[in-house]
Amino acid sequence: MSDTTELTQQWFKNWSNDYDNTLGKIKRHQQLLDMAVKISKVKGSERVLDIGVGTGLLALKFLAKAGCTVVGIDYSRDMMDICTDKIKKLNLGNRIECKIMDAAALDFPKNSFDIAAATVTLHHIKNKLPVIKAIRNVLKPGGRFVLGDLDMDTTGSHTNPKRLARILDYLMPELVEALKDGGVQGFSRMYDNGKKHILNDGEYCVSFEQWSDLCYKAGFTKVVYKSMPNFERFKVLCAYK
Repeated sequence: MSDTTELTQQWFKNWSNDYDNTLGKIKRHQQLLDMAVKISKVKGSERVLDIGVGTGLLALKFLAKAGCTVVGIDYSRDMMDICTDKIKKLNLGNRIECKIMDAAALDFPKNSFDIAAATVTLHHIKNKLPVIKAIRNVLKPGGRFVLGDLDMDTTGSHTNPKRLARILDYLMPELVEALKDGGVQGFSRMYDNGKKHILNDGEYCVSFEQWSDLCYKAGFTKVVYKSMPNFERFKVLCAYK
């Protein structure tokens, strides 16, 4: 059974029309997507699974980088509608397919993809190990799992002041960047999102050390990750099957 919550689904439904004009405008987020594509070493003949395709920001970068094909999944139909509209306008329907599907309930045959990529998506899932195992299962031998996300550990008791300070230390520069790049609208969205991280309200971030450990437990043979230039708290991980 999926452990993505109805509240999280409603959050993305409400955010869908603003997503590209808020998070999509934050330069650090765009840089994270570029770094994920680069570290994937995608090639022209490869098949890519974009987990949490959203409005298509990462998928379009993959398609621009190489002559690959993409299958994008998301459980938000509102996000997906925006993505499919972009695909039609760009005449890319022969290279990308979109499916309504929960990342916590992947439904693909074994060895289906060369690359599985997820950026700022999988922290929404509370029980992560089964999902990482499922991702490994759909990858071909030698396939790569690419994860771009926040290097932020939100585990611990909500009443622990040190935990709160740790999270706020991460969130403060993000809120400043959201205001600079996305204006008041972008700041408002990120501020609301920050509260969700603090309360683990559909946001369950872990550190990249924890992500790496999860990948090894899932059976990946090699895991590397690196910080985004000029902003070490955004990182991209690549795990090899």
